[in-house]
Amino acid sequence: MARDLFQGTVPYYVRYRVPYPEELLTRIRDRAAISGDGCLLDLGSGTGEIALRLAPHFRAVTAVEPDEAMRTAGIQKMQDQQIRNVEWLPQMAEEFTAGDDTFELVSIGAAFHWMDRPRLARRIREWLVPGQPLVILGYTSIWSGTAEWLRLVREVLQRCLGEKRRAGSGNYPELAQPHEQVLLEADFQFEEIKYQHAQEWTLADLIGNLNSTSFASPAVLGEKRQAFEADLRQTLLAYDSSGSYTEEMTFYALLAWPCRTYR
Repeated sequence: MARDLFQGTVPYYVRYRVPYPEELLTRIRDRAAISGDGCLLDLGSGTGEIALRLAPHFRAVTAVEPDEAMRTAGIQKMQDQQIRNVEWLPQMAEEFTAGDDTFELVSIGAAFHWMDRPRLARRIREWLVPGQPLVILGYTSIWSGTAEWLRLVREVLQRCLGEKRRAGSGNYPELAQPHEQVLLEADFQFEEIKYQHAQEWTLADLIGNLNSTSFASPAVLGEKRQAFEADLRQTLLAYDSSGSYTEEMTFYALLAWPCRTYR
């Protein structure tokens, strides 16, 4: 994963990202049969959205995040919430090492696509306590949403930045295989949990959310930022002058258990 993907996004990331629904996290804990005394590994932790919210249900949490600004924001949130059982590591997910049978749950939130998925899947199966799962979380984005106004947002992005979806200083990776196929080839069996959430956006919140992404961050937009925001406001207000836009978001959790143990 390139280290500049989220340059300049942290203030927007903390304020404007839509959190995972508590109902989804509860279903994950129930399905994974979390004991309350195990260890959690959260890879690509960002500002700790998953690690901090799951921390009360584990004896210890390891949060792995290479971006210093993201990690600093996560540590500040941890201190503000008086959470004391999370250790933060300044590493890429691929650099992390652990002993066999260490973690009751390994989580990756909307970051698996940035990682060396086949390599990590093979390693994670060894780190997991036997019978316990890996969970990959995600949600629909501006690029996959089906609301008509989202199509207009995509058109504004492409007018400003070109046809290809950006990702930091490069372009978004086109995955050769879906996550499910990668997990099958690493000998996992899996199931998916989905949760629907109606999200209402104001123009200000939508722009803030876009600024939190790898494809429309202040660093990516650069000198085009003011023109992009003006175009977006004009386009969306022409579509609906209320300045309020509803999106039916789908949050998902892909729970994956190793089919057998290799030693």
